[in-house]
Amino acid sequence: MTTIRRDIGAGHHFLFDDARVSEPTTDFFSHEYWQYQNKITGKAKGRGTTIFIEHEMNRWVLRHFRRGGLVGKLLEDQYVFTGVDSSRPFEEFSLLCFMREQGLRVPIPVAAYIHRRGFIYRGDLITQAIPNSQDLHHVLTREALTPQDWQNVGKALAEMHRCQVYHHDANIRNIMMDDTRDIWLIDFDRCYKRQGDGWKTGNLDRLLRSLHKEKAKNKQFYWQESDWQYCMKGYNGH
Repeated sequence: MTTIRRDIGAGHHFLFDDARVSEPTTDFFSHEYWQYQNKITGKAKGRGTTIFIEHEMNRWVLRHFRRGGLVGKLLEDQYVFTGVDSSRPFEEFSLLCFMREQGLRVPIPVAAYIHRRGFIYRGDLITQAIPNSQDLHHVLTREALTPQDWQNVGKALAEMHRCQVYHHDANIRNIMMDDTRDIWLIDFDRCYKRQGDGWKTGNLDRLLRSLHKEKAKNKQFYWQESDWQYCMKGYNGH
């Protein structure tokens, strides 16, 4: 991967892998552009709308950065500018590059973009879609995971922690399983490399809380407390 940073003036800044994108433009980060090209293959709702794109034999995921909580109701997609490299899209792009180099199953970063106006910026990130995959929430509403599956979840989290990467929101919607039952981790907004080990238990607790929450919310949810021991076996045995 050859990462290129390009600033084209008027507050437009790009970071991209030139093996996957020869020359990104602002259109690449526009939902309307891809809609006009008839290349949107799906959408996912979160804080904002994430779209899935099929372009020149590539399958991409385009996510516009939006705030959550009460602040998000006021500022929506606006962030205080403290530097291009410290912007959220650029930080996530760089972190994904690092994790890919370490052999972790995380999305391949394609391009990041921010548009700065004064002290405010807005941003977007394009990653390569994980083929034939679903998040664990969808999987568990349909079928139970095997003990080996849960051990693989634990191993994936252990590998992330081995690289000292803190995941801001390690819930079951940010863990994917593909059609070969390999485990992938996604959504590294506000995630970063962190020293020490004390914080790692909090990441695991966050995942366990999300399992309890979804178990209570969904009438059909194939998870039970005893499954957690296999996740921890995978985590501690890695």
